[in-house]
Amino acid sequence: MLSNPPEPVGVLQRNYWLSLPLLMLCHLTLCWLGLQVPFYNGHVSMIWPASGFVVALLWRVGFIGMVPVACSMLVLTQWQGLGLATSVGFALGSTLGPAAAVWCIKQKKLRFQLDSSRDMLWFLLFSIGIGMVLTASNGVLQLWLNDMLPATELLNTALAWWFGDSFGVLVFGIPLLSFTRRHSQLLLRGVFWLCWLLAGAAAFLVFWTAGAQSWSPTWLFLPLLSLLWVVLRLGLWAASMHIALIATLAVIGTVRGLGIFADANPLVALFSISSYIVAMSLISYLLAYMHRSEYQTRDDINQALTGSGLGIWQLDLSRDLVSFFGQAELMLGYSPGELGRGFVHWTSLIHPVDADHAKRALRRHLKGETAVYQSEFRLRHKNGHYVWVLSQGQVTEWEPDGRARRLVGTNMDISALKQADLEVNRLKDFYELVLSRVVTGVWVGDSQHRLIYVNQGICRLMSMSEADLLHKQVLNEFPEQTLQHFRPYYYRALHSLTPIRFDALPIETPSGEQLFISGWLVPMQQDGQFTGMIGTADDITRQQLYEQQILQLAFVDQLTRLPNRAALLDKARELLAGALQQQQQLAVYLIDLDHFQHINDTMGHDTGDELLQLVAARLGTMLLPNDLLGRPGGDEFVLIRQYRSEHEVLQAAHQFLLAMAEPFLVQERQLQVSPSIGIALFPQHGLSFAELQRMAEVALYAAKADGRNRYCLYTPQMSVALQDKLQLEHGMRSGLHAGQFSLHYQPIQQLASQQFELVEALLRWQHPQLGAVSPLRFIPLAEKSGFIVELGDWVLQQALKQLARWQQQGVKLKVAVNISAVQLRQADFVQKLRQQLLIHGVDGSALELELTESVLAEQAEQTCLLLQQIRSLGVTIALDDFGTGYSSLAYLKSLPINKLKIDRSFIRDLLTDPDDRAIVHSVVVLGHSLGLQVLAEGVEAAGQLHLLQQLEVDAVQGYFFSKPLPAATLENWLRQVHSLGLAHHESPEG
Repeated sequence: MLSNPPEPVGVLQRNYWLSLPLLMLCHLTLCWLGLQVPFYNGHVSMIWPASGFVVALLWRVGFIGMVPVACSMLVLTQWQGLGLATSVGFALGSTLGPAAAVWCIKQKKLRFQLDSSRDMLWFLLFSIGIGMVLTASNGVLQLWLNDMLPATELLNTALAWWFGDSFGVLVFGIPLLSFTRRHSQLLLRGVFWLCWLLAGAAAFLVFWTAGAQSWSPTWLFLPLLSLLWVVLRLGLWAASMHIALIATLAVIGTVRGLGIFADANPLVALFSISSYIVAMSLISYLLAYMHRSEYQTRDDINQALTGSGLGIWQLDLSRDLVSFFGQAELMLGYSPGELGRGFVHWTSLIHPVDADHAKRALRRHLKGETAVYQSEFRLRHKNGHYVWVLSQGQVTEWEPDGRARRLVGTNMDISALKQADLEVNRLKDFYELVLSRVVTGVWVGDSQHRLIYVNQGICRLMSMSEADLLHKQVLNEFPEQTLQHFRPYYYRALHSLTPIRFDALPIETPSGEQLFISGWLVPMQQDGQFTGMIGTADDITRQQLYEQQILQLAFVDQLTRLPNRAALLDKARELLAGALQQQQQLAVYLIDLDHFQHINDTMGHDTGDELLQLVAARLGTMLLPNDLLGRPGGDEFVLIRQYRSEHEVLQAAHQFLLAMAEPFLVQERQLQVSPSIGIALFPQHGLSFAELQRMAEVALYAAKADGRNRYCLYTPQMSVALQDKLQLEHGMRSGLHAGQFSLHYQPIQQLASQQFELVEALLRWQHPQLGAVSPLRFIPLAEKSGFIVELGDWVLQQALKQLARWQQQGVKLKVAVNISAVQLRQADFVQKLRQQLLIHGVDGSALELELTESVLAEQAEQTCLLLQQIRSLGVTIALDDFGTGYSSLAYLKSLPINKLKIDRSFIRDLLTDPDDRAIVHSVVVLGHSLGLQVLAEGVEAAGQLHLLQQLEVDAVQGYFFSKPLPAATLENWLRQVHSLGLAHHESPEG
């Protein structure tokens, strides 16, 4: 739907205050005409033309038009002798109702021309359904308030008022609204006034003839027929003007007691004529929109055909007549209709050379030999030259005897295509001659990567004949040493469908000669699909040798041939200066190979060096023209690249990970190596290369800390986190000797006896500056740094020392100590454990070691043997955090363990999550079937304890009983519980 066009700026809008008296006079005149019609209930005119004038005025001129309308109503009502308050009420009702309707119309952005059914329907809804309802309601209310109307007549009077106003909008408002400047030209046409005369004559005959009330109702169709002819011939506005004329004559005649609707009761007659005029108006407007829609559709089709460049033709074979549409005549320089309709004349325009071919194709289709008629031929232009056309068509109608009757088709001007074909053939011959003479090697491969064209330059370069090169598979049928370097460039061009430049590519000719070539790989595509590859190659062997000799002396890493540390510093300085001057952004990628030292240690440095070379080569295939890739040393690579957005930076890092995921073939072995990548941005993270490299290193540490084989973009928080990590690592070592670590003990209850026979030793760290440091923070750091061994030995010593002290005091407690997988894998662990038991004089049965499930993941047989040695000392073994890690039923069956500890994550939602209850029950059944005790940790509520008793868990621990306590506090707690006989769920320290 088109937006509402600017409303016309006329004399009324340019001179508001000068035109107000004129508008007031027009409204007053229309009100006076309405007063000449018989009243309903003595107060309400059945036809009120002023209502249509008000709506049209407010819409086209603006709300300033409310002023003359209100003034007119004041004058009219005062003239009729109404009180001032009543006059003001009528004036407000006559303006506010139409104003509300016009406000809604403007919000809907309707076109005042009302040239679509949508605009007309919304206009009627707002004007008649809202505006006139408000006006009628106000008018009847004013009559009732002034005791001029009984309450029993309110509804009927309101309906009569609304009908009169709606009649005015429908009959007189629409002509005023839909008038435009082009309609003024219609007034100059004789056909308009002829129709006006005929409509007036029909109205006079039907509505001004005395005694016509006895006529047949079919006479009512006489004005309607003349009106319908106007609708089809002259359009909506002319029809609305004729409706106004017929309505005016009909109302005046009926009021005078004349015409077919004359009646003894004037109101009945007036209601009949009003209903007739409303129905006639609606029928006319509906027909006008249908007729307009038909013409609009036809115009749209013709415009679409004209815009498409197609010429549509229709051939009537029974009469040898042809009709043209769209560009059929225009493409030959003729105006529509100029060619006539003769089929013979049309065929005479075909070029003599093409005539037989075109007629033969047409005959074959008419005989049913082809599904579609199609032919290319030349037609003579009006100016004398010929136009190439592609003519296509199909039979759409058949005679009863089976012969074709009607054929419909299209002509398309293909002169440009024909000319292009000729030009392509000419250029093909020209370029083929040029390519055969140039020194640069040129080759073309198809979508199957087979050579379909080679020039003499590539033949000389490869020392092979054209016949030997053609049809070779460029990815397989050349020496592998050459393809190993060539394939990455080819695949990159193939996957990106963008030209790829390669420099100093080493190749080996069939004769064994080693060459270096440079050139381009340019993929061909159609509709986004790869169709072939164009390649160029220049021999730069001598130049490359000279350059390599120079670069290797100073700036080239001897292993990877990449810029070394010195070259990186120099080139990076230039890149940063240029980027700062041109306000560009750079990303510095620090790429480190994960566990590369392990490859050197196990496979030798030769393997490691070759792997570094292949990594450098693969990274080199992903370089953009302005990238800088270097190897500062070891297994690190630095890449500097321009970028436009942070998303682009991260996407490139992701591509590096994907590229490195493909195995490397090293000495007939496939090696898998993953990178960790730290990224820093210029100028956000630093203005010097040294600063950027340092920030990228911090991000690299974060990537390795997150599990390796990933990338991290530097953030200031990483520096803080790294500083915190270093502070914690240093603080652990010094804090252990400074007495900052201590052990707390959490009691464990046996549900069968409800006694606390076992406590778990838990490590706590009170840092002088950081305060209490959570084990979740320092234990993983201790494991990664290896300090966990020293820290674990200290914990075991302190726990055994406290256990020996309790035994001397007569306290019968067992102590459970957590042992990390790193600590357990120490070769002398069992020996140290035995020694500590002897030193402290503690029997092994008083000690329980808790191991995580990670001990099951590696070296299962050795772990099983180790645990058997520990069991031989009388020590109990518990499997901690069961269900959260590497749980294997086979290992549970074979490992010499005594107890399963259900992780607190399954206990937390035990009362609300059926899945957790099922898991706990399954673990209990599994443990008991294997002869193991089952302990649940993290018990914090009485309901959890009660349910665990029902599930037959053997032992429990958690804050429901007590939090971990220092040894002295724990002794007091145990003494209080046992001495006072308190229930186990009462805990003074929570």
